Amino acid sequence: MTTFTANSSVYLVSNSQEDGFTAFSSAAGALAFVADSHGDLNAEGSALMLDTISGLVPATHKEVLGRATFQRNVRFVASNADNAAKVGKIQSKLKGALQACALVGVDPSSVAKVSELREELQTMQASLVSDADCATFNIEVVPVHKRKNNKRS
Repeated sequence: MTTFTANSSVYLVSNSQEDGFTAFSSAAGALAFVADSHGDLNAEGSALMLDTISGLVPATHKEVLGRATFQRNVRFVASNADNAAKVGKIQSKLKGALQACALVGVDPSSVAKVSELREELQTMQASLVSDADCATFNIEVVPVHKRKNNKRS
């Protein structure tokens, strides 16, 4: 009897300005390719942003590798570098405020500063609309199924 197991993945990278895709055996290689292609296809001064459920966030290596491990599709868009830095700064402040609330034992939803930072973050993320000329990127994670021979067959 033959069984199939998913014991590795292939990372397919595509973008909005070119046809086809490029395959990689690691998420790190796919991310490096996206970063290089981003520099070639987008205007100077644009920043690569990761599209998440909570909005656009700066595409850091750690964040992208974490997403590629648990999601089948990782999407990127280009944005103005200044706005991307502002989003990162607001996220850092919000993280610190949430940690402070946890240390003190206060419910973050009742703290005005946390609410303000969340609203400011949502506003900044909404303003990060990329130009039609900017390339967007997608990394699709495809599991590879290898045959495993059973000794009984």
